[in-house]
Amino acid sequence: MKSFAKVLGMVLAGIVILVIGALFFLTRMFDPNDYKDDIRQAAREQANVELTLDGDIGWSLFPWLGIELKNVGVAPVATPDQPLASVGSLGLGVKVLPLLRKQLRMSDVILDDIQLQLVRNDKGVGNWESVGPQAKPETAGAGGDGAAGEESADSGRSFDITVESVRVTNASVRYEDRQSGRILSLDEANFMTGALIPDEPFDVSFQGLLTTDQPAMRVRVDLSSVATLQPESQRYQLSAVDLKVDASGEPFDGRAVNFQLQGDGMLDLAEQVAELSQLRLSLADMRATGQVKVTGLSTEPQLTGRLDVAAFDARDLLRDIGQQLPEMADPGALSSVALSANLKGGASSIMFNDLQLALDGFALNGSLGVADFERQALRFDLSGDNLNLDNYLPPREAGESTGAAAGSGGSSSQSAPEEWSDEALLPLDVLASLDVDGKLALQQVTLTGQNIKPFSVAVKARDGLVRLTQLDGGIFGGTFAASGSIDTRKTPVSNALKAQLKGIDSAAAQQAYDVPQQVRGLMDLNLDVTAGGNSLRRWMNSLNGSANFKVDDGALLGVNLEQQVCRAIALANRKSLSAEHGSEDTPFEQLSGRFTIRNGVVSNRDLVADLPGLAGKGQGEINLPDQRIDYRLGLLLEGDRSEMPDEACQVNERYADIEWPIRCNGYLHNAGSSCGVDTEGVGKIAAKLVGNEVQRKLEERIDDSLGDKAPELRDAIKGLFSR
Repeated sequence: MKSFAKVLGMVLAGIVILVIGALFFLTRMFDPNDYKDDIRQAAREQANVELTLDGDIGWSLFPWLGIELKNVGVAPVATPDQPLASVGSLGLGVKVLPLLRKQLRMSDVILDDIQLQLVRNDKGVGNWESVGPQAKPETAGAGGDGAAGEESADSGRSFDITVESVRVTNASVRYEDRQSGRILSLDEANFMTGALIPDEPFDVSFQGLLTTDQPAMRVRVDLSSVATLQPESQRYQLSAVDLKVDASGEPFDGRAVNFQLQGDGMLDLAEQVAELSQLRLSLADMRATGQVKVTGLSTEPQLTGRLDVAAFDARDLLRDIGQQLPEMADPGALSSVALSANLKGGASSIMFNDLQLALDGFALNGSLGVADFERQALRFDLSGDNLNLDNYLPPREAGESTGAAAGSGGSSSQSAPEEWSDEALLPLDVLASLDVDGKLALQQVTLTGQNIKPFSVAVKARDGLVRLTQLDGGIFGGTFAASGSIDTRKTPVSNALKAQLKGIDSAAAQQAYDVPQQVRGLMDLNLDVTAGGNSLRRWMNSLNGSANFKVDDGALLGVNLEQQVCRAIALANRKSLSAEHGSEDTPFEQLSGRFTIRNGVVSNRDLVADLPGLAGKGQGEINLPDQRIDYRLGLLLEGDRSEMPDEACQVNERYADIEWPIRCNGYLHNAGSSCGVDTEGVGKIAAKLVGNEVQRKLEERIDDSLGDKAPELRDAIKGLFSR
């Protein structure tokens, strides 16, 4: 038995020696360089490429089945003079004996000096699109069955694959799009791994320099990680990911911008889950942490996660990345920003829920996000405390009015005002594309120096229709509420507004917005108007609707109606006033009226003014397109009519129930100073008074002459004069 084993061992040893000798002889006698033309022809037929083999082909058969190529070029068959790729050197090897055990043991896979030239021509066709097997219509069906059969056969065999390492060095990729003129290149690219063994961790690293010309920018990328591949369970992990990006160029105003991302990643195809955990991000001095998980990868992806951004100086950040901030009224604006939120979304949406934003002491909470990326559908439901918008507006220029210097009674200028501008005011293209549904509620907003407390707004926009469903708050001691719409689907664009003001201090409102003060008092206003177009001129010309108002405990500023009545009486008495009397303004207990608006002309027929010692009624028109007012007031003396400030305007019982006419006729900017005695109306009153006086004296003479002797004749004569 021992002899048999010894003989068998000698036989096997002899066979091995013979095989090794045969392989040695084969590698020495067979030169693959003699078959370059056959290799090129096979490349044309099988891959539709023109293969260039300028270097020698080196190979080995045992114990490694290896190959080494140098100076290899690849070009599409149709354009052999325009190379698609070139490889300086390529080397790999596979152990022979493990193949018999279905084990693929590869040595280092080495690729050096790789160059890819990708070009998309003027017609949008890439030079790589013709590379690869070209299907033949007449044989496509037969080939498909064979491939399916081979795939089925191969699926029954499982190879245990390991690779000692992969090293790709000095690689470059250049992409040129001749339609857009853009060029993108990746240079100095190096990719290296440790031993690729299933279920075992290995190191991975990549470095490269990305360059673009539109815009001109350079981005250096440095990535390192530890990877674990588990093909059996379809699970792949990246641990200790460290990505560093250094960018510079036009978008950053020549500055160098540093970005870093660290964390762990996992992809589980069996469970359809991808996850990024323990994320740490930094951009300049900004620091953030978070995590992201995506489920349903191949069906309906759903994203959940968390993002926390520590407090940072946004002004410094923007400066560090080369972005210019506009000058703001508060030099310290944006100096403290912090953010935290839970993330939720899908393949086409992202929402920041439980959002907490801190901005320079202002706190904002709620939800914010995009419901559909394609439509840019913005959704928000936010609430906050005190926001001072003035801090983020441009600073006031030296000498710029703040409203405090606004005069009373309107302007004293008698010149025509500047015409309404026909310049477009609303960005209709932007409004037409809006998809918004959101609301915002703040405890207080400060804007143009005025505190709006509280403040609420809600807006909906879709398919060209923008609706302001809520806008309300408290300002100038009162409240306001408004709603409206802008319909860009119509030509011209249609605008509608409904507004309600209650208890608004009208003088404070006029002063705040540099409007010359013409009225003082607490105002209530209801407004319902529509207008077409997209400029002040078109709005004024097409304004239609209605309004009603009431002002309590106020005054007409810059107009002294008592003085005007005195002038009217003096005119009727044919006397001259000795001096001006009374204050510059006319106080009133209440002023009210209703208006109709037609094509920019505001009409009123029921103005009522409750003045001390006077009752006023009025009617007239305000022509907004022409910016003119034509208003007639009738002032009726009430109470004690005996004491007037001037002898020329002393009154008696003859003036009872007479409405003394005042007319305001001028431009809107000087409405107060345009009011004066309606001389035509006073003339009629004077004529009536003279007639009444003549009648009175005739009646006295009739009474003196006839007395009680002929009462019927006396009354008949009086009746004749009355007619």
